[in-house]
Amino acid sequence: MRLREFGNTALRVSEYGLGCARVGGIFQSGSAGFLDLLSFAFDNGITFFDTADMYSQGESEVLIGKALRGKRDRIVIASKAGYKLPTQRRLAGKLKPLLRPVIQLLKIRRDRLPSGSRGTLAQDFSPKYLRSAVEGSLKRLRTDYLDILQLHSPPQDVIEHGDWASGLEELRRTGKVRYYGIAAESLGAALAALRIPGVSSIQFTLSLLEQQAAAELFPQAVAQGIGGIARECLGNGLLAKPADQIDLKANCSSIEQEAQRRRQLDELRRLAQEGGRSVLQNAVAYPLSVAGVSVTLLGARTVAQLSGLLDATRA
Repeated sequence: MRLREFGNTALRVSEYGLGCARVGGIFQSGSAGFLDLLSFAFDNGITFFDTADMYSQGESEVLIGKALRGKRDRIVIASKAGYKLPTQRRLAGKLKPLLRPVIQLLKIRRDRLPSGSRGTLAQDFSPKYLRSAVEGSLKRLRTDYLDILQLHSPPQDVIEHGDWASGLEELRRTGKVRYYGIAAESLGAALAALRIPGVSSIQFTLSLLEQQAAAELFPQAVAQGIGGIARECLGNGLLAKPADQIDLKANCSSIEQEAQRRRQLDELRRLAQEGGRSVLQNAVAYPLSVAGVSVTLLGARTVAQLSGLLDATRA
């Protein structure tokens, strides 16, 4: 696995990183498989691990800290903060050892739960809350510092007001955070982040289905020395699944988008066939061809899934 410079920072990152949003979770049978996944990633050259304090009610960070203990100086940990879990999710996180066997026995599925049982997420980007969130992340990760702290999906107006910047600068000065950046949801928010002094990283969606950031965001990031993190390179799984397993209705918000995705996928399959490659191989290769992308995140829940993705990167 090749290493890349991460903007103007002192970090060198593996060109593919592991997105850890699916590491852990109350609907999984246990943690052993996730520990194997994290170890497998490291053994195959992945040194960049992207997580968040809210992923699996903090369990994602706990498992990273456990699996990669003794390897801290050889990995880059990028976490996120800004979301506040509702009471229901915090309680579920504490009761996981008791709830997991019940969920497995009753075969309860996440998508079958009533929305009210999950609670409503809130956001808080105040310096006080961010300091508290980082302290929690450090404890779960069993480390003294985060290589990168990212604000987790802040609205554009929050970014532009910059009230959070003093808190992140304090965390940087005290050594608890080496660098900070933004994991953005909209292009406007991402572009606003580039205008904030001190921002060292930007994370945004980039795939063969969503290429806008290739022209409008990442080239600006590299020009300013900001490290680029590309996520969702598989287009929510649409670029990884066989055609007969794709449910466009479940992945699209309108009939128009469904028709657009169908046209895009048909064209991508045609181009892949002409080039003697698979759509998956082209999908994982694409983000790294974009100027400004330092690392592309691969999302996986099992060793088998990650192994298949890594095979595609080597083709």
